[in-house]
Amino acid sequence: MDSKKTKAAGKWTAILVLVLAPALAQAQSPESAVGGNASLWAGAEVSAFNPDYSCGSDVPLGCNAQLAGPAVLFDLNVKPKWGIEGEARWLHWNGPGGQIESNYLAGPRYRAIQYRRLNLWLKVLLGAGLITTPNYPAAGGVKGSLFAYAPGGTAEYRLTHQLSLRGDYEFQFWPSFVGPPGFNSSGVLVEHNHGLTPNGFSLGATWRFLGR
Repeated sequence: MDSKKTKAAGKWTAILVLVLAPALAQAQSPESAVGGNASLWAGAEVSAFNPDYSCGSDVPLGCNAQLAGPAVLFDLNVKPKWGIEGEARWLHWNGPGGQIESNYLAGPRYRAIQYRRLNLWLKVLLGAGLITTPNYPAAGGVKGSLFAYAPGGTAEYRLTHQLSLRGDYEFQFWPSFVGPPGFNSSGVLVEHNHGLTPNGFSLGATWRFLGR
């Protein structure tokens, strides 16, 4: 089991490296690489997610045991309306029976609306989702990494030339997840044979490191 998890983690790490390599190469000098409108922002968030597993509701804040945790991210804006986002999120708090989820995702984003200091972005990220189900390694527990993709949206408010506040929503899809049935906080049996769809909100801030 450990060797399988190690191979899976290595596979997803390689995929993320391939996805992020062009962004990191451009980030070394964004103005010279893609013109004077490029910028590189990085920051952190705090997230609250409905983990889907052991929850009978799809509402973002609809579980008694919402998973919570920190995230780090970067935004490489290569054009006025187009950019690349990457994130790592660790939802390690408040899970029943030690349940945790994490994700490592990256992909394109598009600025749909700009109004003064407010920017609204749409995004589609892909990469890896990691899960440890409640009470693992007890019988029926699961721990592993899977392919994940996540459409979402971000609202950014520019406080200064270098500092932005942001609120974010993601609806993640983990299509290959299959796990044993479990019980939600109300004692109702929940089947886990249809993939997972964790979703939730994040609040945080980013700082401009390069560009305009």
